[in-house]
Amino acid sequence: MIRSSFGAFAAFLFLLCVRVAQAGQGTIAVEARLSSDRLGHIEAGRYLAGDSVGFLLADDGPDYLLQFDGSPEIFVLHANSAALGGHVLQYDSGETALQVSGWGGVTLYTDSYPAGLPAIRTGDTNTPAPPVATVADVQNAAEEDTQHWAFAQRLNLAVSADWNAIADDAAACTVALQAMDNVARGLDRFESSAPAHRAQMRRVSQISLEMAGRPAVALNGKRLIVTFDPSRGYDGRASSRAIAQALRALLSIPQKPS
Repeated sequence: MIRSSFGAFAAFLFLLCVRVAQAGQGTIAVEARLSSDRLGHIEAGRYLAGDSVGFLLADDGPDYLLQFDGSPEIFVLHANSAALGGHVLQYDSGETALQVSGWGGVTLYTDSYPAGLPAIRTGDTNTPAPPVATVADVQNAAEEDTQHWAFAQRLNLAVSADWNAIADDAAACTVALQAMDNVARGLDRFESSAPAHRAQMRRVSQISLEMAGRPAVALNGKRLIVTFDPSRGYDGRASSRAIAQALRALLSIPQKPS
């Protein structure tokens, strides 16, 4: 009887030790997950959010690239730490694009779905490579954009640049074309209200593309200056979201409520 009781007690102690060890290992694993500097197990690839919004996410370390299905624009996302080991991926405008939980759950935020859509990974993808451009491509894009603004938006905008300096640098041609395209998309995004349209007609008459040490948007008189940095690739030009946001600040137009 004594031996039986002793055996049961020994078995109980053994199981208790196992449980304590497992709990300790679990705590270590959780702490390791929460203290990791890596994005919360997010993988580059193709994603589907809410059964309707497809997008690709590419690793362009330390940043990520985001491109929505059906859209040519490629956004650069900057990662910042969030609570419980999660991360927030933000546009260059500071707006949140993706929320990644510490356990790897992904939520996409868009203008149409500001409350967020859960996203699932559906496949692999490669890092998108920008098409090689020439100075003629940039000039043609600028001419097409000025015609679009004149006929569709009744805006008389001229585009200027140091075309010789751009032509001498292949990387400058490629990034300048992206910058020009993003200016057009940014103006379309900004021109979503009557006050914005009136302010732009009064206060902007020229768009100047300039090479500089960082991408920025400024207003000098009636000249909207959009700078780009060919050495930084995708991160060397402002996105359409950043351009629209800068225009709202420069022309004192409040953000439209979602």
